[in-house]
Amino acid sequence: MSRRFFVPIAVSLVAAGVLLSSCAASGGLLVPGQNKIILKNLATEYYNVAEAYLGVKNYTKAAEYYKLAMRDENLYYQAYYKMGRAYALAKDWNNALPIYQDLLARDPDNGELASSIAYINAMRGDVDEAFSQYRALIEKNPNDQALLENYLSLLVDTGRGELAEEQYFILKEKFPDSKLVSSLATRIAEMVDNADPDAAKIKTAETDAPAAKK
Repeated sequence: MSRRFFVPIAVSLVAAGVLLSSCAASGGLLVPGQNKIILKNLATEYYNVAEAYLGVKNYTKAAEYYKLAMRDENLYYQAYYKMGRAYALAKDWNNALPIYQDLLARDPDNGELASSIAYINAMRGDVDEAFSQYRALIEKNPNDQALLENYLSLLVDTGRGELAEEQYFILKEKFPDSKLVSSLATRIAEMVDNADPDAAKIKTAETDAPAAKK
């Protein structure tokens, strides 16, 4: 079965589950605990549908079904986190942010959640808040390469040349094998004169290349 038919079939399964639960309810007598079992099964189906939508990159629909899956207390936080992630992947930053903030409040030592919040703030245009959060995270986790790379990339993307230069040298010294050392060197050299001799060489070589071909 091809992947593209999976989501409609999964949605049909959920619809069938709703119909069965309605029939059971209208039958009068239910086995003790049956309603809870039906709701749990439905929540699982909703979660599976959400995963299917996530797999085909329909992030908005995925978020909708993760929200439905939260009806089961056993799936609540797993679906809640996935819903926030789906919003972030959909670039729906305003819906993603409060979910990540709530999750961080429940798990304040989770650096991954804190880093995600800094990134979301940057993407929604609150760059000063993002910078402040990244600096605090880097101070707390000075040997976290990903944090430094994300902060440096944000500085470059927002044209903060001097701050980017400072963080660039820290990255180059601590993590010389980082791919950003070479990929961002030229961009920083364009913003700051004499930023890095190596970057200047790369910039000169790229500038002279067309002339050499002529």
